[in-house]
Amino acid sequence: MSLSFLSECKTKIFKKIDSLLGADDQITKSMRYSALAESKCIRAGLVFASGQLTDHNSELGLVDMATSIELMHTYSLIHDDLPAMDNDDMRRGKASNHVAFNEATAILAGDALQALAFKVIASSQHIQSEQKIEIIQAMSSACGHQGMVLGQQYDLDAEQKKFHDIEEIHTLKTGRLIQVALTMPHLADRSNLTPLSILNELGQKLGLAFQIMDDVLEASSNSQTLGKSNLSDIENSKMTYVSEFGLAESEKRADDLSVWCAEKINTAFDQSKAKDLKDLAHFMVARSH
Repeated sequence: MSLSFLSECKTKIFKKIDSLLGADDQITKSMRYSALAESKCIRAGLVFASGQLTDHNSELGLVDMATSIELMHTYSLIHDDLPAMDNDDMRRGKASNHVAFNEATAILAGDALQALAFKVIASSQHIQSEQKIEIIQAMSSACGHQGMVLGQQYDLDAEQKKFHDIEEIHTLKTGRLIQVALTMPHLADRSNLTPLSILNELGQKLGLAFQIMDDVLEASSNSQTLGKSNLSDIENSKMTYVSEFGLAESEKRADDLSVWCAEKINTAFDQSKAKDLKDLAHFMVARSH
């Protein structure tokens, strides 16, 4: 895909995040450190790409949705890197938040980013009230005790050989937020309910494919290319798709899911509106980092 699309998305949301985090206190500095770190902003891109499928949203509304998604994702990365979790010292090409600041500040910064993600939606002047409620409900479900947080717990349990379903871990820990990124532009749109079910299924499979490729890249690439440690999974005895099924089978599974997603996009949506979504879905699996 043209990386200019993701670059444009990133520029829009970084401008928004910069305006939200203007204070000079330690927590805000910690939040800025991670939220404005160099990243691909794939989840924000999914919001914009999905938003192009409908006339239900304004451009500024999509900016607020995409910003919220990226703030939520950044919170999850900060907490995921903590010593009690994955214990990773590098993220997005630089020291993890708890290394750059300290563990307590990193925890608080993650907490604050999560709260800010909801505030961005609740205070938006560019999203209708009914849609705000449904977005907040969807994000809460995706990221809470039956979503991303549960996936993190299963991931920790797997280290102790107490959980054995790697697809369930990936679906919860990664896929649920990707599902919300795809569906939130269509929530509360009563004129056409069909895309929601399709996008939910698309998000689940695309999220799984994306995380499988993360496992493949961590097993086959290096920390400098990835911008994060590729050794912690081995050191922590993490269950990954590669550890369970091998490198070749993992690559095939990700490719198969990518093909399914492309075919679904081709058949379900107007191709003049779906090009960026299709290109982004391909990029999520074909990427090198």
